[in-house]
Amino acid sequence: MADGTVHSTILESSVTEQAHSFLACPLCGCTRLRTVYRFARFSVLHCEGCSGSWRSNMYSAGDISAMYTGEAYSQNPYFSYDVEEFQTRAKGRYANYVKALADIESRVGLGKLLDVGCGSGAFLNVARQRGWEISGVELSPGLSEMSRRAVHAEVTTASFESVDLPAASYDVITMWDIIEHVIDPVLCIEKVRRLLKPGGIALFCTPDEDSLLARAGLLLYRISGGKVFYPALALHPTYHTYFFTRDGFAGLIERCGMRAVRCYSQEAFFEHSQLPSPFLKWGIWAIEQVSALADRRYEVVCLAQKP
Repeated sequence: MADGTVHSTILESSVTEQAHSFLACPLCGCTRLRTVYRFARFSVLHCEGCSGSWRSNMYSAGDISAMYTGEAYSQNPYFSYDVEEFQTRAKGRYANYVKALADIESRVGLGKLLDVGCGSGAFLNVARQRGWEISGVELSPGLSEMSRRAVHAEVTTASFESVDLPAASYDVITMWDIIEHVIDPVLCIEKVRRLLKPGGIALFCTPDEDSLLARAGLLLYRISGGKVFYPALALHPTYHTYFFTRDGFAGLIERCGMRAVRCYSQEAFFEHSQLPSPFLKWGIWAIEQVSALADRRYEVVCLAQKP
């Protein structure tokens, strides 16, 4: 799975909004909760204990499967880059992948790499070209087949939660824009830890609620009394289940038995934005340029190491 606009028809026809709310934080168990946003389809709840946030009407496993296994999702423009042209057609993402792999290689060298939510295989292809032994997991049947053809490697069509993989088998496990889509982040992170070899590295990439862009959206929402919900709603899309801060996510990694060894920000919103307004798109780009000076761009990348 990866970010991109999911057609509203998928959500309306396949997703059941459940009247489900938590009395305690699903990430840490704290009961000091508050509502940050009240959007038309859902609210965003926040934990004062761990800084984690989540949507009020949590999806079921069936809802998640419906969103990410349909043909419309696999045809999203986010996945439209041919892996052989990826370096030139998606320069921002390519640079993000190379930077991350260089950092990981400086810590563990080369070895076995599992990409969870591998999409059409773009990241796997970059890793393969650098000498990694690669494999992937992808929920979408269409994308997993596309990935197999592109990288000539084993790609399992399944949810990460359900797939049966050998423990302590991987030097690196990556989850690019995945953890904010799952029903149980704690379960997923703990499974990543079990599958890693001792000393192995996990990479998690997710939007950051403390990014300058997210803070700007929250400020506009608050001073308008909730009437100005852009860009806040765009930064909390309907298909996300959880929303993390950098420090809060690093704390979650630690509680799941790994050590956060590095967290940094990266720009991701502009290159793949499907906003209809050029003014809004370039405004967001400008905020991201300023954010780079303070390392508070839209996404945070966290590297975690298994003891």
